[in-house]
Amino acid sequence: MRRGIVVLVVLGLVAMGVLGYRRWRAPAAIQVLETAVVEKAPIREVFVATGMIKSQVGALIKVGSRATGVIDEMRVRVGDTVKRGDFIARIDDREIQRTLALDRAAVEAARNTLKEVMSVYPQRIREAQARFRLAQVNLRREKALIEQDYTTRDAVDRAQAEHDAAQAVLERLRREYETQQAVAEAKLHEAEAKLKQDEIRLSYTRIYAPIDGVVTEVAAQQGETIVTGLQTANLVVIMDPLQLEMQIYVDETDVGRVRVGQTVEYSVDTYPDRTFFGTIKDIYHQPITRDNIVYYLAIVKIQQKDALDLRPEMTTYCRILLTEKADALSVPNAAVKFEAGRQVVYLMNQGEKGPQKVPVSVGIRGESRTEILSGLSEGQVVATKIILPQGQSGPDSQRR
Repeated sequence: MRRGIVVLVVLGLVAMGVLGYRRWRAPAAIQVLETAVVEKAPIREVFVATGMIKSQVGALIKVGSRATGVIDEMRVRVGDTVKRGDFIARIDDREIQRTLALDRAAVEAARNTLKEVMSVYPQRIREAQARFRLAQVNLRREKALIEQDYTTRDAVDRAQAEHDAAQAVLERLRREYETQQAVAEAKLHEAEAKLKQDEIRLSYTRIYAPIDGVVTEVAAQQGETIVTGLQTANLVVIMDPLQLEMQIYVDETDVGRVRVGQTVEYSVDTYPDRTFFGTIKDIYHQPITRDNIVYYLAIVKIQQKDALDLRPEMTTYCRILLTEKADALSVPNAAVKFEAGRQVVYLMNQGEKGPQKVPVSVGIRGESRTEILSGLSEGQVVATKIILPQGQSGPDSQRR
């Protein structure tokens, strides 16, 4: 029991000694470690975010085939550079070639039929017209003779019948000519349409590059069989490496400060000493959730001279320029303290009293300096690092 009391007394004496030592070592007044001058300087406010480099819409194309068959030829490999219209692959086309031969024969037959109609019926119509004109002359002659009783009524009737018959034949041939011509032309058009359709099917067996770019994937090789169904069979993937954009992930709490047209500075890990520049072109309304945080994508189109050195899926470290002033009255950020619900600075050159706490109104808070709207004048000296006396609270009271 006595031993416990002794231990408690010793601990109390040690605590009182430590407290006394601290009070003895504590400064009696504010100690200023570093100062700075209130001056006009360029200042800018930036928003820091993370982004990702992506291919633009239309810059990454999956090239497929609508034809079914064996790949007879594949001319590209991963990494090859292609131009728009370059030949990529050919699929077995023997079956469609036979179909095309039949189509061409059908077109030729339809043309010959139309040619025959166009040559035969006009000749028949001319012959019928001649017979009709002769019948007209005979009928007029017989009618003239009957008036003078130089012929009989039977002769007039025969002339009338021959006239009507010749007229009927002529009209029938004209109608037949129009009908046969329309039928022959329709068959020719049908045969030509069938030929064009099969020529299009033949074009499906020839695969060409739709854009300039680099082959990033080859999904099938020569000798393989591809079968098309509800989906087109993909053969290769071509990417235009110069058509890149950057997607910046902007937190929902900060998206209100980001605007189209703002300047963006960004860097990537592979070029740590290089800074790239761009401009925000669009801000998507569709949100993206990552780790239970809602983001909105700000889109920056990458310049082609920069795209030569960048690659898709690279992570970028972005600084969006929100506000900038070329000549703002400002102090270093460390000079502005937040005490008792207000912002203050410690002003130097106040005689023997030492630095004095002065409330200020601030504007832009940049990366290294803070704009002063009121409370200070150009040329004044303020403390940036201080040690406050024991018992006085403040953000820098016990640290440098």
